[in-house]
Amino acid sequence: MAGPRKHREALLDSAVTLFRKQGYAGTGLNQILAHSGAPKGSLYHYFPDGKVGIGAEAVRRAGSRVAATLRDLAARDPDPARLLTSYFDMVGVWIAESDFHDGSPIAATLLETAADNPGIREAGAEAFHGWSVVLEEVMVAGGIDPARSRRLAMLAIAALEGAIVQSHVFRSRQPLTDAAAEIAALLDAARASGQGG
Repeated sequence: MAGPRKHREALLDSAVTLFRKQGYAGTGLNQILAHSGAPKGSLYHYFPDGKVGIGAEAVRRAGSRVAATLRDLAARDPDPARLLTSYFDMVGVWIAESDFHDGSPIAATLLETAADNPGIREAGAEAFHGWSVVLEEVMVAGGIDPARSRRLAMLAIAALEGAIVQSHVFRSRQPLTDAAAEIAALLDAARASGQGG
């Protein structure tokens, strides 16, 4: 990354990390600046809307990373059930390695801001849509009806986010493992039935 644009990237990466660890409300702009090492003026230069602006971009960044990871996993193994099992397992390992401190920067930020913040809410909708598109493509390619794929993708995302919360509560990867097993069973049954649902 050349020149001062690296400051924008550092600010975004820091915002994603801090929102994941302590939520949107628990993260101040000074913390983001200190964590990123960027000069103070760069925050308002790149994010004139301040915390709301960096919050929306952090949600987009985190959402894009998840979509890219899902695409990478699909390139290695296009089976929908195995892809989601692998992803849920990756998330479980990551959360456990953080001693159950890290969570979803998207869910945390949206829960705290979506009602009052259309920019962040729209960024969240873009993120979830991006994940859904990847999952739907994999499911349709795997032989699941397109309409059913859309619903199953939405269910998988909801199960993932809910299982992340439960993993924190129970300090265990088991909710993610269980959710993945049930989603995988649904996907296998949908593929076997070939029904439009």
